[in-house]
Amino acid sequence: MDVFNGVRFVRLRCCARRGKYLAADVDGLSVCLSGQRGVHNVVWAVHHAAGPDGGPCVLLRGAYGRYLLATSVQAGTGPSHGVLTTQDDLDHSSPPPGLLWQAIPRRSTFVLRSGTGRYLRANGRYLRWRRAVTSAGDNGSTMMQWDIENVPIRMTRPCILDPTYQLTHARRRPLTESEVARQIRFVRGETNGAVNEGAWRTMRLNTHNLMQLRLTLACRLGASRDVTRTTLCIRAGRYGHLSPLLVDLPIGNNRIDIVILNHGTQADNDLRYPDLNAPSIG
Repeated sequence: MDVFNGVRFVRLRCCARRGKYLAADVDGLSVCLSGQRGVHNVVWAVHHAAGPDGGPCVLLRGAYGRYLLATSVQAGTGPSHGVLTTQDDLDHSSPPPGLLWQAIPRRSTFVLRSGTGRYLRANGRYLRWRRAVTSAGDNGSTMMQWDIENVPIRMTRPCILDPTYQLTHARRRPLTESEVARQIRFVRGETNGAVNEGAWRTMRLNTHNLMQLRLTLACRLGASRDVTRTTLCIRAGRYGHLSPLLVDLPIGNNRIDIVILNHGTQADNDLRYPDLNAPSIG
């Protein structure tokens, strides 16, 4: 049976670097290894899709709504034939091969192969401070072996006052406005989650703080009292799945698309959330 069958969320733990997990990095574009197990950045939502040959594959969606992608760009670390692995939008109805992944058993672990034939690979076997994750064309290294942890679904809706359990890096100075200022596109979603592509509005946001984003959007929509009765979702690409925003916005200036769902609608009720504190299953 496919390890992803019936699974909504997973963590991917590197077998060669025990305690290190694949994480969506805070720039919203790159991926890395992290030992911070109890954060949303190391949890990946699973979406089933057909592979290039029609076989079963999955899309892996991270904390910022983007998907794990094996690119064709030469990586600066790892083996000479390695390529960059990043987070990317879903802009086409048929996902490109680099976004599609299969889990292949290797004894008690798995290797993850993209639709391009490359395998997800951790780095830093000897230089332990390296956190890079790439993809390479062979699967012989133990750096390509991963444990796939099933993350249970949370039984209750997150509260807007819950902490933003998110990846942190040591910084020598606070973030400046120029590092986080960006354009936000926003729209109210229909009850079924559909979006009127002609109804997008834009605004400028000079912070990456999630609560500030909530309050600013509520004021823009004239619904300040309803801030606790809506769910903010990132849509990463026109064909991206709606991803509940549970962490601060990524650091950077890339535009973010936000779909606002009212509580009680079918689209909002269909959303699922990972239970970060539950014991792993399998």
